Amino acid sequence: MDLPLWKLALVLSVLVGSISTKAGTGSNEPKFVATHEWQELQEGQPIPQGLHVRINLTTGKKEAKLLDPADGGPSTDSSLSMVPGEELKDHPAAGTGAASDPQTVAGMKLEALREALKDIPANTYEEDVAEGGEAVGSRFKSYEQIKQELKDANVELKSDSEIMTDLFARFERALQHTPADRQELDVLFEDLEYLAHQIDNALQFIDRGGVEKIVWPSLNRTGDAQTRTRALKLLGTIVQNNPKAKVALVERNGGPNLLSALGRATTTDEISAALYAFGGLVRKFPFAQKQLLTPHGYSVLYGVWEKKVELKVKVKVLQLIADVLVDYRSAIAATGENDATTREQYRSTKLPEGLERTEFCKHSAAFFHQHKAALIPEDNLTDETVKALQACRHQLCHEPWSQCPLFRHTLLVLRNNLDHRLDEDVELVEYRREIKRSIDELVVDLYGQPKDEL
Repeated sequence: MDLPLWKLALVLSVLVGSISTKAGTGSNEPKFVATHEWQELQEGQPIPQGLHVRINLTTGKKEAKLLDPADGGPSTDSSLSMVPGEELKDHPAAGTGAASDPQTVAGMKLEALREALKDIPANTYEEDVAEGGEAVGSRFKSYEQIKQELKDANVELKSDSEIMTDLFARFERALQHTPADRQELDVLFEDLEYLAHQIDNALQFIDRGGVEKIVWPSLNRTGDAQTRTRALKLLGTIVQNNPKAKVALVERNGGPNLLSALGRATTTDEISAALYAFGGLVRKFPFAQKQLLTPHGYSVLYGVWEKKVELKVKVKVLQLIADVLVDYRSAIAATGENDATTREQYRSTKLPEGLERTEFCKHSAAFFHQHKAALIPEDNLTDETVKALQACRHQLCHEPWSQCPLFRHTLLVLRNNLDHRLDEDVELVEYRREIKRSIDELVVDLYGQPKDEL
């Protein structure tokens, strides 16, 4: 076969009646009269058996013609005729008729198929070549070309920067409504959070004044806890694992505003979102710790333990302080020359002294004892609480907790209840044993071997 490569998209097996209509279908499509020239097929149009069928890549249409003799078709002195009024027959079953010839595939000679396969290009592309033989990347279209082509097809393509510009404008309009469009605001916050997961987008959000235009106005909406919660989640997403965003937020007085938002929050969702943002800012950032972990800051954090919110949110406060302590110890213990600056930064926070001065050990022990009944059925929260307490006891709370009978009593209550419930759920047995081992380690470290009775 001598076919132009730019049209070559062969269906290498001959579609013997593949578009034919069985008798009795009632199709109104005209019968296809095959010749030795390619002819376009209409959708659903029946064709006789033994034709060569292809898809024209230029038009996207199916085309068919008689097989050439070299491809296994009839000789030039034979012809294909159709009897008027006679319906097309189904394909012969496998193993019967012409299809049973092992040297053919649907009537096409295997040798002809092999030759056709040789003509198909294998991942070759034409590229412009500049002087000196250097290929020019003409295969790749620019952003503007793609954008224009999609625009011509009624599909609009926008960059993240353009999307953010639109979101800013839509947000300003949404806040002007009284009351604000709740559904529109939720969609806007969701889209902004998605963009802010990328570090560059988060920095761009801050540089464009997103904190001043979106976050702070949202946090100042009294009587709209849902908008305040979404704004805090957005702020938390922006500063998570993004040192430059943390610095930029502190430079914009973000720390005190965030601390105030945490202090004003009263619902579980809002406090949880505020802790998410506050923790994202202070973790692994000694400058923010020095600014925010002050007596006032600790008072706000300890105050969450007294609010009427879900226990899981209160445990987050303990986990946050434990995480900050672990980071502090790791930085101080580092001995490399490159760690000297980091050590000095963490030392300047005076974290242990601040916790001791605000009686963290006393407040945390009271919280632990006060919520022991709520912790008993919550294996996951018990696990998280005990691990956080283990992190805090080292060089900080070991002495006060070891002298506190209520702290010991709470540990043994949780341990014994876990022991009694080990076999209640087969899938949780190993997990509960692990929690029990953690409690035992803490009890032994603080008080020595536990007694059987309380």
